[in-house]
Amino acid sequence: MLNKTKTDISLSVLPKRKHSKLRWTVLILVQVLILVHVAVWLLGKHFDWFGGKTFSPVEPSEGIEFVANGVINVGTVFFALALLSTFIFGRWFCGWGCHVVLLQDWCYALLRKFGVRPKPFRSRLLMMFPLGLGLYMFVWPLFYRFVVLKLPFPSIHTEFMTEDYWNSFASPLVAIPFLLVCGFATVYVLGAKGFCTYGCPYGGFFAPIDSTSPMRVRVNDSCEQCGKCTAACTSNVRVHEEVNIYGMVIDNGCMKIMDCVDACPNNALSISFGTTALRKRTTKRKYDVSIVGEFFIVLLFLFGFFAFRRLYEWIPMLMAVGISLVCTWIIWKAFRVLKDENASFHSAQLKFHGKWNIRGVLFVLFAGVIVVFTTHSAVIQSCMYLGNWAHERGDDERAMLYYKLASPIEDGGFALASNPNIDMVVARYLEDQMQFTEAFRLYSRIDMRVGQDEMSTMLLGQNMQFHAQFVPINQHYVGRLRENPNWEIVWEDYVGWLKREGQYEQAIAASKTSVAKNPTAIRLQIQRVLLEIEFGDAQNAVVLAKQMTREFPSLASPWMLLSRALDTVGDYAGARNAQSEAAKIQGER
Repeated sequence: MLNKTKTDISLSVLPKRKHSKLRWTVLILVQVLILVHVAVWLLGKHFDWFGGKTFSPVEPSEGIEFVANGVINVGTVFFALALLSTFIFGRWFCGWGCHVVLLQDWCYALLRKFGVRPKPFRSRLLMMFPLGLGLYMFVWPLFYRFVVLKLPFPSIHTEFMTEDYWNSFASPLVAIPFLLVCGFATVYVLGAKGFCTYGCPYGGFFAPIDSTSPMRVRVNDSCEQCGKCTAACTSNVRVHEEVNIYGMVIDNGCMKIMDCVDACPNNALSISFGTTALRKRTTKRKYDVSIVGEFFIVLLFLFGFFAFRRLYEWIPMLMAVGISLVCTWIIWKAFRVLKDENASFHSAQLKFHGKWNIRGVLFVLFAGVIVVFTTHSAVIQSCMYLGNWAHERGDDERAMLYYKLASPIEDGGFALASNPNIDMVVARYLEDQMQFTEAFRLYSRIDMRVGQDEMSTMLLGQNMQFHAQFVPINQHYVGRLRENPNWEIVWEDYVGWLKREGQYEQAIAASKTSVAKNPTAIRLQIQRVLLEIEFGDAQNAVVLAKQMTREFPSLASPWMLLSRALDTVGDYAGARNAQSEAAKIQGER
């Protein structure tokens, strides 16, 4: 009998990724630290730890405060260190420290568990948008200041601590959809790390800097070009091709997560220092869109970005990027379904040999709904911008016409929801027209929409003063200030109302509390001294004014206030001396 040998024809399995567990541990630890930071802030506010303050957010977007206002905060330092480290280590932060990458990778792993393998969408021009967005966020403010306004750079100062940690973040009602869009939806249609590739402004800076990094994935002579490294890479890098040509990975999409290193059966790959990727170009790629189609893709994306950004003052910029990316892909895919003989979406066949099925019909109809909604949103946004343009030029009649079109359906417009910015402008216009009741309705809607907000509280309180016969004004102010004692302009407005109502003792008591809660607020201190001079203890006003001259020695207003207080108690010589000090300070300026 002939000896028969059995041949193993089973497919090879990628080895378990050794670095994956470590990376997930690091990423989860980052999330834990974020939660601890938030918890310390909340507990600090409740128990008055550290004066109710905490470190400002460790978030790259906080760097905008530096280029716009000269403020160095924790986020500015963090972003600067991340950029500098990229020159040496490449895009390690994206792969090992970004909370959005954790979300995207988790969604990608979850989809694969359900049998969905998202295919990367490859576009030439769309990949340039992250850098453009980054320049808009961090360079445009400088250009606008120096070139357009011709202003000098503001004085640089530090603000490492904050009382309102969540001020620059979206509310949970917006944050949750943001995570679903930028984490799940972008991965589902654009592939692994889809938002990183086409929507992240910080990656727009990290990517070109990565080319200067000497730390790269490199190959030795053991490579057999099996392609398992490319199959394992979740950054959509053609690893086996690049190491074959250059001896290293040069694609600036590489985030140094080392899945390719772990996947190599011959231990041919490693991360080490050596030559950089400068002046080296990636291998020719296959793209999903033609050159002509690229321009339509970009125009469609920019149209969607314009339509969704700050729509109804709900959608923040990065969420608008994610929504526009997803909508652009769906519309593009629907176009391919209409044009091609065969079309599919993941494992679902949408069209086969020119014949439609119900899934293909529903997909195209869904894309049509997206087109209608995007166009409607763009029209609403256009009406708002035209209204703002007319309002800035003093043409209130035309502005009100545009604002009415951009108002909700119940107000006679075409919008699906109200916009608090529009409501505020219209309410102020109505107050000028003596239509206080309608203005009160709009202010109340703003208040319900934005919640506990300092400006809306003040405006609503001021409007309430015209309806004192049926609105509990004092209850409005006291309730809000009890929960938000750091609202300086609300305190000032409340004390001013008490004074106008002739409730002088209550006004002085409230003013005293406002200063105690906000000891560095000079306007509140001035208000208190003036109240003491006019309706309280003039001698106490002198003491308070002298204290202000010590706290604010470079300002003339405390000395002028002291002069008035001394004049009230009959110390005319002291009043003249204080007036001279004020004039001296003003002369030095």
